Amino acid sequence: MSPTDTAHSPFVTPPGFTTVPTPATDVVVPEAFSRWDPGQRRGYLAQRAINAAEGRTVAYAYDCVSRSTQNDQRRDPLDTAATMVSASMALSRRGAFRLVATAIELTERLPLTATLLTTGWIGVDAAHAIAEETALVEDRLMPELDRRISEGLAPTRRRTHPPRIGPLRKMLSKHVASCDPVGADARAQQARREQNVKMTPVTGDLALLTATLSAVDGLEITERIEALVRTAATDDPRSIGQLRAAGLLALSRGWTCLPAPDGDHPTDPDAMAAARRVVIHAYDDGDADFRGLFVAGYGPVSRFTSDELQRFARRRLDAIDTLADPDSEASRRYSPSEALARFCRGRDGTCVFPGCQTPADKTDLDHIIPFDHDDPQRGGYTTSDDLGSICRTHHRLKTDGIWAYYRSTDGDYVWIHGPIHPDKDPGTRVITTPTGPLAEFGAPRHPERSRLQKEAAEAGRTGDGIPGSQRQPHTRHRRASERRYLRAQAEQRLHAAEREPGSQSAA
Repeated sequence: MSPTDTAHSPFVTPPGFTTVPTPATDVVVPEAFSRWDPGQRRGYLAQRAINAAEGRTVAYAYDCVSRSTQNDQRRDPLDTAATMVSASMALSRRGAFRLVATAIELTERLPLTATLLTTGWIGVDAAHAIAEETALVEDRLMPELDRRISEGLAPTRRRTHPPRIGPLRKMLSKHVASCDPVGADARAQQARREQNVKMTPVTGDLALLTATLSAVDGLEITERIEALVRTAATDDPRSIGQLRAAGLLALSRGWTCLPAPDGDHPTDPDAMAAARRVVIHAYDDGDADFRGLFVAGYGPVSRFTSDELQRFARRRLDAIDTLADPDSEASRRYSPSEALARFCRGRDGTCVFPGCQTPADKTDLDHIIPFDHDDPQRGGYTTSDDLGSICRTHHRLKTDGIWAYYRSTDGDYVWIHGPIHPDKDPGTRVITTPTGPLAEFGAPRHPERSRLQKEAAEAGRTGDGIPGSQRQPHTRHRRASERRYLRAQAEQRLHAAEREPGSQSAA
């Protein structure tokens, strides 16, 4: 029996969508699809076709399970099916087992969600995430969980693209905890026993350090490293990655500030004080079924972990209405208050550019209409209605005029081509929906701000339209330059070693 033979509910094209035939399958697309620019249409159809093809691999894996069950009652059908999948698809044993497990979970326990895979709406990575998050939930709870997941994934007028893997896992964690709160707490406690730290050698005389910790402990260590990074001198030559590695080393050695580039232990008292302060932000979205918290930089956690966080909480923020007030004195200041920043990032969840998964707590808070430092009354305001969470890369692209965006009256972010985008078609619209724990409070309190943002975006006034003062080199040129630099350094060290007394040159 294959998934196509099971009693799945047929996929019904939702309102606002239509189907487009492709060589692989009929693909569901928004009704506005015909007005998109050709490049965007090609990319959208290609992704749906890839997803549909991946769906067929899941169907094949389940077919292998069915045939193994029918033909050999002595062996575990999963073992036999995995070898069949591995041989035919050239997958590793682990990869084949994962595909088989996903096929069984979706076909037998998540039929509504499986339909979204077979129609090409979601891909196999999403299917794996769903299967792994739901694997330990009891069978009696699965119909309700399947309904919630499929409704949270299915295309709607506001959801023209499936959720990204990061937001998807957060959604799954919340639904699983809502449907099975007791089981979620038990799994959280059981997972603590699987904590571990491993070191794996990698190329370049480096080591990969992997730590599996509780969410709270992992966030605390990460924030302590970031606090140490912020103590680096402005002329420190190390990259951000090198500084984080130095911060981890400092923690392991009991130091309270970063080691100097040459490895010495600095004793800057200001740096030591700055590195001690660590703050973890958690949100309660008010969902009575969930009864857990959303932790910034991580996602939803079980009631067990939430109770642990609540015991150590020092400050709480409840009121959010004043954060959108365009007449407040704070709205005329460039920098948002701590409360406003927490709300905006808790609302957005990630960078709001399409496809970006940078956590909101690692993003800039961007004035959708640029702030006017000379006359704050004329520019964008510093309110929750006027700020969006954007990572540094996409912030630059917006500022340079490649992209523009505005907030719709229902709280979505609408992205359009900016005045210097390579494709000048002004009709392109890509919509992203906030995914943070406070997303349901995300609709602008003052819809007039959305109208002004839309006018500014369509007129090309949300960026300065002037690319950065220093032209950024292409990645291939930058990598070639790095290779030349590293090779020159290696040759210098080699020549220096050859000149040392007692060294011998090869004949």
